[in-house]
Amino acid sequence: MRPLTPADPVRVGPHEVLARLGAGGMGEVLLVRTPDDGLAALKVVRDELAHDPEFRARFAREVRAAQRVRGPHTPAVLSADPDAAVPWMATEYVPGPTLKEAVRENGPFPEDSLRVLALGLARALQAVHATGLMHRDLKPGNVLLSPRGPQVIDFGIARAVEGTVLTKTGQSFGTPAYTSPEQVIGKEVGPASDVFSLAGVVVYAATGRPPFGSGKAAELLARVVGGRADLDGVPERLRPLLERCLAKDPAERPSADEIVRVLSAEPLPSAEHGWLPAQVNQSIEAHHSHTRAALDATPPATANGPGSEGTAGPGGTRPQGTDPAPLTPPPGGRGRTLLIAGAAALAVVTMVGTVGLLAASPWPGGAAAGGEADATGAPESTAEVASAETSDVFGQGLFAVAFAADGNSVYLAGGGRLVQVDWETGEELGSFMSEPNNLTVSAEGTVAGTYQDGLIVWDPELNPTHSLDSSALQSWTHPTLTADGSRLSVSVNDAENDPMVQVWDLETEEVAFEFATAGYGSNPVINADGTLLYADETTNDSTATVWDLTTEEVVMEFPNDDFPDVPMEEGSDWPDLRYTDFHPTDPSVLALKTSNNDLALYDFSTGEILRLEVPEPEQETYEIHFSADGSLLAASGGTESEPHGGHVWDTDTGELLTGEPVELYSQLAFPPDGEVIVSITPRPDNERFIVLDGKTFEIRHEFPG
Repeated sequence: MRPLTPADPVRVGPHEVLARLGAGGMGEVLLVRTPDDGLAALKVVRDELAHDPEFRARFAREVRAAQRVRGPHTPAVLSADPDAAVPWMATEYVPGPTLKEAVRENGPFPEDSLRVLALGLARALQAVHATGLMHRDLKPGNVLLSPRGPQVIDFGIARAVEGTVLTKTGQSFGTPAYTSPEQVIGKEVGPASDVFSLAGVVVYAATGRPPFGSGKAAELLARVVGGRADLDGVPERLRPLLERCLAKDPAERPSADEIVRVLSAEPLPSAEHGWLPAQVNQSIEAHHSHTRAALDATPPATANGPGSEGTAGPGGTRPQGTDPAPLTPPPGGRGRTLLIAGAAALAVVTMVGTVGLLAASPWPGGAAAGGEADATGAPESTAEVASAETSDVFGQGLFAVAFAADGNSVYLAGGGRLVQVDWETGEELGSFMSEPNNLTVSAEGTVAGTYQDGLIVWDPELNPTHSLDSSALQSWTHPTLTADGSRLSVSVNDAENDPMVQVWDLETEEVAFEFATAGYGSNPVINADGTLLYADETTNDSTATVWDLTTEEVVMEFPNDDFPDVPMEEGSDWPDLRYTDFHPTDPSVLALKTSNNDLALYDFSTGEILRLEVPEPEQETYEIHFSADGSLLAASGGTESEPHGGHVWDTDTGELLTGEPVELYSQLAFPPDGEVIVSITPRPDNERFIVLDGKTFEIRHEFPG
């Protein structure tokens, strides 16, 4: 961190500049105070890029995609303005050294630290790849270290710079020592390229040197393409995995998901002692001290103080005639950065900091799935672990299913219990001894269950975090969560038993928005970033309504003059819009079932409508669900007399991927990796929990009653 010079800007957009953090190929990085008095790391792009229209367009696209990345190992993109005179992007500030700095100053990491590092990097890539992004420049300088785990920065930015004046004049984006062979020879680049770079970063942390040495770029790149990685000094237990990651053929490398599974199968270091070497924790403390000094030197500016109108860069103003158009920070995101005050507080964070990984890792002694309920009705964290036999919950009237965030297990409600089950073996992993009437799990693993008189929320490790109830509310049902688990929509009845929909802010445990409806259980659905809310039967004529939660205004009612333009049920003037789902990674896209066999995707950002191909012969469909990455949409199917199964569509083209119906019935659910689809048959005399292959749609497992 360096002090400001007279040439530096006082403000960038709405942010007050405090200090310089560094510089990269794209531009300067500044420490700034956000409008809500938090801290952020703000990147201001270089002048030559600011004057490149192609870069601006790519930068805007990549930043919007990066704003969808959510995870404990990827600092959130808080805001950005690609249309400013000098474009900028602000992310969470992580007050810690880079991995490059830490190894250079303190030497290689021990094996336990390396395992947590590799696991954190793999989880970061899971979050990045889930949005359709690739990092393209994963290297030790793009990994920040914090007690909560490694933090991967600058994902997607390398692509924004490709083809600009910098690369045309010979500057490389993608660091030679960590780039993949396919990047070097100009072949198509996919997620496996990031996995190659991940291995290089771990090798550096283990040995203090890149896997293919150093030297002139041409010689180094030749070794990347045709040479053997130097793994001397890498712990023996990590070598096989890293060797696979460094395979020349991308098809031979493990995915980020597989890396997570492999590393999670063995014990990780005790959370009591943290994951970082002691010297690195001291370096983090020094970063906190420097941050405090920068804050003390620059008291908060008033709204009417110098530069309150904002400049986009050094002496910069917005181009004439251009309106401010900042990209909005993710609702419910981590907009305020925690600043630890003093070494004692830092020591506490260091001691428990690795708990940040507990939400994603099977730590020894970590909380398991549920147990006896306490006085509040929330289950304690003492699990009843079943034997390897198939759970007896099957055949007990299953009515709710949702995948855990790791995709290895599902939560099932039935037989008076909520249980966690391994979907491949049917083994019961834990039991809550408390059956909700509805269940939902957010993208990051928060679990919510509704009951007649309230709602319980558990964190990804299944520790109860919220118990919401009110004497004025009853019949809680149909919960849905935002991707980050910070907001929740739910259908309830008031004290007079009149129906309503509420949106709760889980951080404050307060109702952020509510309205009365005409129908009971109006199936509210909140979108991934918490900006839109859908509910059906909001009026007596069966109108479905969509609200913008940032303005609390109605933005759309269905049906309307333009949509849905589909056949109505015989004897009805209104389509059945009861089955809907928001896209998991594009918050502006809503899927609607508009008749017995018609489905469409509506894009609120463009007004575009994509109608999905209707099965032939026309077959009735019911509940609909997106896959975790949004590439597929599945619908259950049935008739009045006999279930016939459902269908799956490609959401990019609307193409029907299933000719004949496949065994998709009720309570459809996808895991994060889309490997399978699960459903439950609706017939009590033949109840089965079915696991279909996510590509062939053939049965992989079934557990009969």
